[in-house]
Amino acid sequence: AVCILKGIKAARVKDSNGKMVEDYWGPAKTMMTDTQFLPSLQTYDKDNIPPAVVNKVRPYVNNPDMAQEVIKKASKAAYGLCCWVGAM
Repeated sequence: AVCILKGIKAARVKDSNGKMVEDYWGPAKTMMTDTQFLPSLQTYDKDNIPPAVVNKVRPYVNNPDMAQEVIKKASKAAYGLCCWVGAM
């Protein structure tokens, strides 16, 4: 969801069935190693998110597996990003 909000495109990879799917893991790792990643979150223009981006993020935000309480059990860092997405 962070990648979507920041306009980072997914990589196209084959899933276990050989079907091409969008995968954000590689682009997300690259995004998070950028020294300007945290400042970019702090200065993100939350008041001007295009409706198309909101619609694309909505399924992630509404997914019960992505609830902040669930994410917090897995990773505090992921929990922080989840909270950021929810605040946007």
